[in-house]
Order: sequence, then C-alpha cells, then structure tokens
Amino acid sequence: MRGAYWKMINIEKNNSKKVIAASAGNHAQGTAYAASKLKIPCTIVMPENASTAKVAATSGYGASIILAGANYDESYEHAKILAKETNATMLHPFDDPCIIAGQGTIGLELKQDLKDVNTVIVPIGGGGLAAGIAVALKEKNPRIKIIGVEAVNMPSMKKSISEKKITSIPSKSTIADGLDVKTPGEHTFEIVQKYIDDIVTVTDVEIAEAMFHLLERSKIVAEPAGAAATAAILSGKLNLEKRNVVSIVSGGNVDMPLMNKLITRGLISSGRIVRMVFGLRDRPGALKEILNELTTRNVNILDVQVDRFHRKIGLGPVEVLVSMETKSGEHTKEMIKNLKKKDFTFKIIE
Repeated sequence: MRGAYWKMINIEKNNSKKVIAASAGNHAQGTAYAASKLKIPCTIVMPENASTAKVAATSGYGASIILAGANYDESYEHAKILAKETNATMLHPFDDPCIIAGQGTIGLELKQDLKDVNTVIVPIGGGGLAAGIAVALKEKNPRIKIIGVEAVNMPSMKKSISEKKITSIPSKSTIADGLDVKTPGEHTFEIVQKYIDDIVTVTDVEIAEAMFHLLERSKIVAEPAGAAATAAILSGKLNLEKRNVVSIVSGGNVDMPLMNKLITRGLISSGRIVRMVFGLRDRPGALKEILNELTTRNVNILDVQVDRFHRKIGLGPVEVLVSMETKSGEHTKEMIKNLKKKDFTFKIIE
C-alpha cells in the first residue's frame, strides 16, 4: 500500500483522471485504497486464479475488477492494452521509482526503531519491496545484510542476477501467487543487483509450514508470499548465528479454504492429527477395544470408518480407518508404542 499511495499522490499532481493496475493481490488493494482516498476511478486487472479473498478485498475498496491472464505477466499485458484504450495512467506494481520509494519507508522505520538489526530477510516477487528496503537500509548502513527469498518454482530474480541480465523464466505453479513473476523489472533488477547480498528459494511445503508456524506461535495470518522470508529461516537455509534478524511478513491475504488445508497439514506434519488403519476380527466388541485403548491415552477421536467390502480384505477381517487428534508429536509416539505393546494390527496413513 505504501508504494501505491506514494505513486497515486504523485500522479494526482499531474491531474490524472483514472488509473489502472495489474496485480495478484497486494498492489491491487493498495492501488484501490489509494484511489478511493484520492477519489480517482480505478480499474484492477488480476489473474484468473487470484485468491477470492484478494479479489473481494480489492473490490471492497471501490475498484473495478477484471480477471484476465493465467499469471501476473499476462494480466499486466492486458492492463497495458486497457490503459492505452481508456487513456488511464498505468501503475506498475514494482518497477516504478515511486513504488520502490514508498516500499522503502519500511526500511527507514526499521532503521529508526530497531537500531541493532544487521540482517533483513525479504520476499521477492517483482522486487519492488526488496529494492525499496535495500536502498533505504544500505544507504544508511552499507554493512547491513539484505537477503531476498523467492519461490523455488519462480526464481526469476535469482536467475537474472546469476546471468547478470534480466531473464524471463517459464511460469510454474506455486501457492505464493505474490511471488509468481516471470520477469523482474529494470529498476528493481538494477537495485537488487547492487544492494541485495543473497537470494535463496523456498518450496511450497516450506512456505506452508511457515504460515502454520506464524499462525500458531505468533498469531499472525500470513499469505504464502508474505511467509516466504520466515520459511527461509525455518528451513535452515540461512546461517544466522549471532545475527539480529528481521523477517518481513508482507501480506495476510489468504483464502479460508487454503488456510483450512494449511492448518490440517500443519497438524499432520507435527504429528498431532494421525490417521491409522486397524485390522480386526469382525466380532462384537472388537472396535470398542481399539477406541477404548485410544481414549484411555487421551486421544481425541475425529472420525471412524469401517470397511467390510474392499476386495483385498478377506472374509473374516475388517479394516477400520480412525482419524484422531493428539496433544503433540511425542504424545503420538507414546500412543503408537503402547498400541504395538498390546499387539494391535495397524498402519499409519501418511
């Protein structure tokens, strides 16, 4: 929002009558909000797969929404055509000096409020946020370390830095739609090349685990792109020993269905939701014995499914799928140990 608002203030001085922007979400909302405050008509072009939460929030700020393109780059090309047809001012989401300067105010605040910070980790999509923060911090303190983080499937800036020229990459799937940029900007590439010390990549799984960690431990709702910097720390890919570190969490626009999946996955990964298939004789009381054993171990039973008819099951045995919740990974290990001691037949469903 910082970059969009600063850009909007400057274009207002030029008496712009309307604006248009392309974005996967955060720049869209920032532009829509700034336009509503400055009473400038605003159109936002978003990818067809943009999250429902981001589309709804952007529309809620009064912008007209157009869904076009499979990713940000295709949306941007569509927006450029519309801008020319409607004589609107095009607001680039990252490759614009005003956008970069607005984002850079985060760096100024970090320097003012956290004087002992010597490492800042920031997500990189198009590079506007990273470029702005890097300039603000490095110009004040050249010794501070700035590390960028990209999605492993969309490392366009990392590849461009490696090849020492702006390089486009094919679009691949990532849950971090805010990092889904095929080609870095000219301004952002130049600044990142000069000021960013290193760029690492994180997987979708690492991002999901970081989102879960932020939600459970810090009570922060972060979208995938916003959790990328935290994912880089938690994955152990960075040597941060004896460093005073700031991790930039840059957005919280996440759909509730995705959040539900991430919470469930996080609980499964930490061993707190477990699914087991038990084999038992088809006789009265057999299922009760299993459930009694689990409940005496303070296990919360979430779901029970009995299968008598699968063709791989013999005529006598029955398979029972039990989904359960435990207190911790250690609690789960203890439960499994006791089940084995009592000779229950089971297998864990990963």
